[in-house]
Amino acid sequence: MKRVTLIMFVVSILSLIGLSGTSTQTGSPARQKTTITTGQRPQITLQRTVSTQQRINRFFHGDVMPKLKNCWSNVRGKGRISLKYTYTKTRGRWFLSRLETQRSSLPTGQDAVAQRCMLEAVRGSSFAVEADESTQNTFVLNWTWPVPFPANAALLTRSMFAAKPNSGGSEDENCDGWGTPAYCWACSGTLTCVRVCVGFSRCTEQVNGDCTGQSQCASGGPFGVGGGTTIF
Repeated sequence: MKRVTLIMFVVSILSLIGLSGTSTQTGSPARQKTTITTGQRPQITLQRTVSTQQRINRFFHGDVMPKLKNCWSNVRGKGRISLKYTYTKTRGRWFLSRLETQRSSLPTGQDAVAQRCMLEAVRGSSFAVEADESTQNTFVLNWTWPVPFPANAALLTRSMFAAKPNSGGSEDENCDGWGTPAYCWACSGTLTCVRVCVGFSRCTEQVNGDCTGQSQCASGGPFGVGGGTTIF
């Protein structure tokens, strides 16, 4: 009887250890998970960061900014506003489901004005789901916008789309050359969760060596890319 009791005690202790061995970096919740195993370790490269940011900016510049400019010119003061866009997948496209203000350096009350302008401009628009996003149900964009738009916006836009990855760039710290921080997560070489410009909105470290990413995520701005060459 004592031996059976001892075995049950050891099993209980091992179970508790297993349950305590998982840690999670918080972000936007998501229903779909993608597991990155030790053998794969597909780190988020600077090339992918730049190409993803340019892809998102093609959407913003093509579909959103033409409807945004007039209203944006009515936002008073000068500063920057970071907006969080949550997109959900419908029939092979990403559609906006929620828009939030993350942070703002605009005068009091003008962040709400800017958010309303953006909501009207982005309402009803969408962009295509790419093949490597097929297992995800959510895409979170963290984009920082200047108020007002810069006088040389056209030049900055051309430079942004022509930008190539710069091996000396640090995409973990500056996602667009204008100081936009990294809001996303990815697995580092040691399979720990680290902040990056393009990755997942949630990251989980597990004791078995796996790293779990949930929900697509990208951080940036309309006039620059992480680690790329920009003109100021």
